[in-house]
Amino acid sequence: MTSAAIGLTILSGLLYVLGYALSKSLVTDHGLTPLQVTFLRCVVILVVSLSATAWPGNRMTWRRLLRPEKAWEQRAAAATLVVSNVLAVLAYTLLSVTAASALGFTAPLLLALLGGLFLRERVSLGRWFGTLVGFVGMLLIVKPGGEASLPGIAAAFAGALTYAVYQILIRRLREEATTLDTIVQVALVGVVLLAVPVAADWHAVGLVSAGLVLVVTGVQTAALASIAAALHRGEASRLAPWQFSGLLWAMALDALLLHATPTLGSLLGALLVIGGGVLAQVLKPAGRP
Repeated sequence: MTSAAIGLTILSGLLYVLGYALSKSLVTDHGLTPLQVTFLRCVVILVVSLSATAWPGNRMTWRRLLRPEKAWEQRAAAATLVVSNVLAVLAYTLLSVTAASALGFTAPLLLALLGGLFLRERVSLGRWFGTLVGFVGMLLIVKPGGEASLPGIAAAFAGALTYAVYQILIRRLREEATTLDTIVQVALVGVVLLAVPVAADWHAVGLVSAGLVLVVTGVQTAALASIAAALHRGEASRLAPWQFSGLLWAMALDALLLHATPTLGSLLGALLVIGGGVLAQVLKPAGRP
């Protein structure tokens, strides 16, 4: 696995946390629903993708959009991510940015397990140890028992599970689906799945809200592209511990926006998060370079 895969994973963590924090604002400050936020993002991406089909030399075509390689597998992965996005926006709405991020980052543990079960990746003791060290760091940051919103906790865990499943599916499709395919299929499936429920509970979208939707779409699309590119370059289970870096970004965002100074326990947790990612790379399976 290259350093590029690790860097892309860390970048995706930053972009996802920032994107979901902005999505939280769309719900709490602008009156949109989590379903509507996800739906509008998918609409924007789909419109841009369809417009791109007219550009000379562009790789996006109608056939690639409507009849991709392994269409059912790609769309199953896309549906999983759409569900994960809705749950994540709901979790960020009900919890603080740091708490929602910390609970959501149980996904790396699930990813390490699923990568071994379904991708036949060799999950060494070193990788498990590194992931578990990062998980302990997460617990120090989130301080279990401090959040009263059970729906928020449930949404965060469910979002983490569906996100881990999505990454497994994308890893299996790495030979057939490019990052571009991944992005447009998520947009297409999201529009189809969410159109009816969103129309039934539509909330007015003002000019400021529309602009923020565009910003969120750009940030989240960049995050999706980053993690998809990372999974094309590295094994899912080896990248799992590095996804805990998103917790550090969440802490920094809360400190910047809410002036919440990290505690000693949180700083120790941050060090464990980083250490877990490093240990998973240093402690390799026997017989492997």
